[in-house]
Amino acid sequence: MVKQLKPIVRLLWSGLFLDVRSYDEAADGDNPFVEGLFMVVLIGLLVALAHLVGSVLGWAVTPHLDQIKTLVHEGLVSMSWFQQFVASSAQSLQQFENSYDLVWQIAHLLAPNPRLALLALFLTPLQLLVQWLWFALVAQAVARMLGGQGKMKQTFGASALAFAPHLLYVFRALPMVGVAAVGVWTLLAQYVALRRVHENLSWPRVLTAVIAPSLILCFLIIVLILVIAPLMGALIGGMVS
Repeated sequence: MVKQLKPIVRLLWSGLFLDVRSYDEAADGDNPFVEGLFMVVLIGLLVALAHLVGSVLGWAVTPHLDQIKTLVHEGLVSMSWFQQFVASSAQSLQQFENSYDLVWQIAHLLAPNPRLALLALFLTPLQLLVQWLWFALVAQAVARMLGGQGKMKQTFGASALAFAPHLLYVFRALPMVGVAAVGVWTLLAQYVALRRVHENLSWPRVLTAVIAPSLILCFLIIVLILVIAPLMGALIGGMVS
């Protein structure tokens, strides 16, 4: 198993630094789709494990939110402006309590939670798989329409390696460490991947194929919102009436 992982790790390390030879190797493997599938799942699991470790550490060092909620509440109700606010109307106190509870319910959802991090062990690889398949299928279709000669299986392999920059999210397991520009780095890796697969295309056409999946996805989301919004408005209006 270790011997099988070594070439994948080496490939991911080279792909992270945009080594064109690694993208050629990923595109021209024995089975680029299966190898790409393995790489994407491995990246997703490593990121999810790092998130799990970070969540456990954050959960361990974070004070219990109920204690913070009580302390903040006591501080607020003792202030003079709060007394004036409550005296303004009979419903003011109840409205404040409802809003205050809602804020802390949201805080509980966003707080470090090992149970949610365990769920991410499944969701993170799944999310990356969906992103990989969407990008590979759409980018390949656009590249072919623009005159590209690369094969679908090559795009699967090379585009999977283009997700190597996501490995930088592993560092988020460390407290107070943030990771920036992964999206830009991934975009550059996707450009290198598609450029190696469709070598006959000019760089503007390759760039068009690279950004096409994101643009089409944004368009579909906007269309979906425009379709759903009136239906939701009519449904809510009917419930209210």
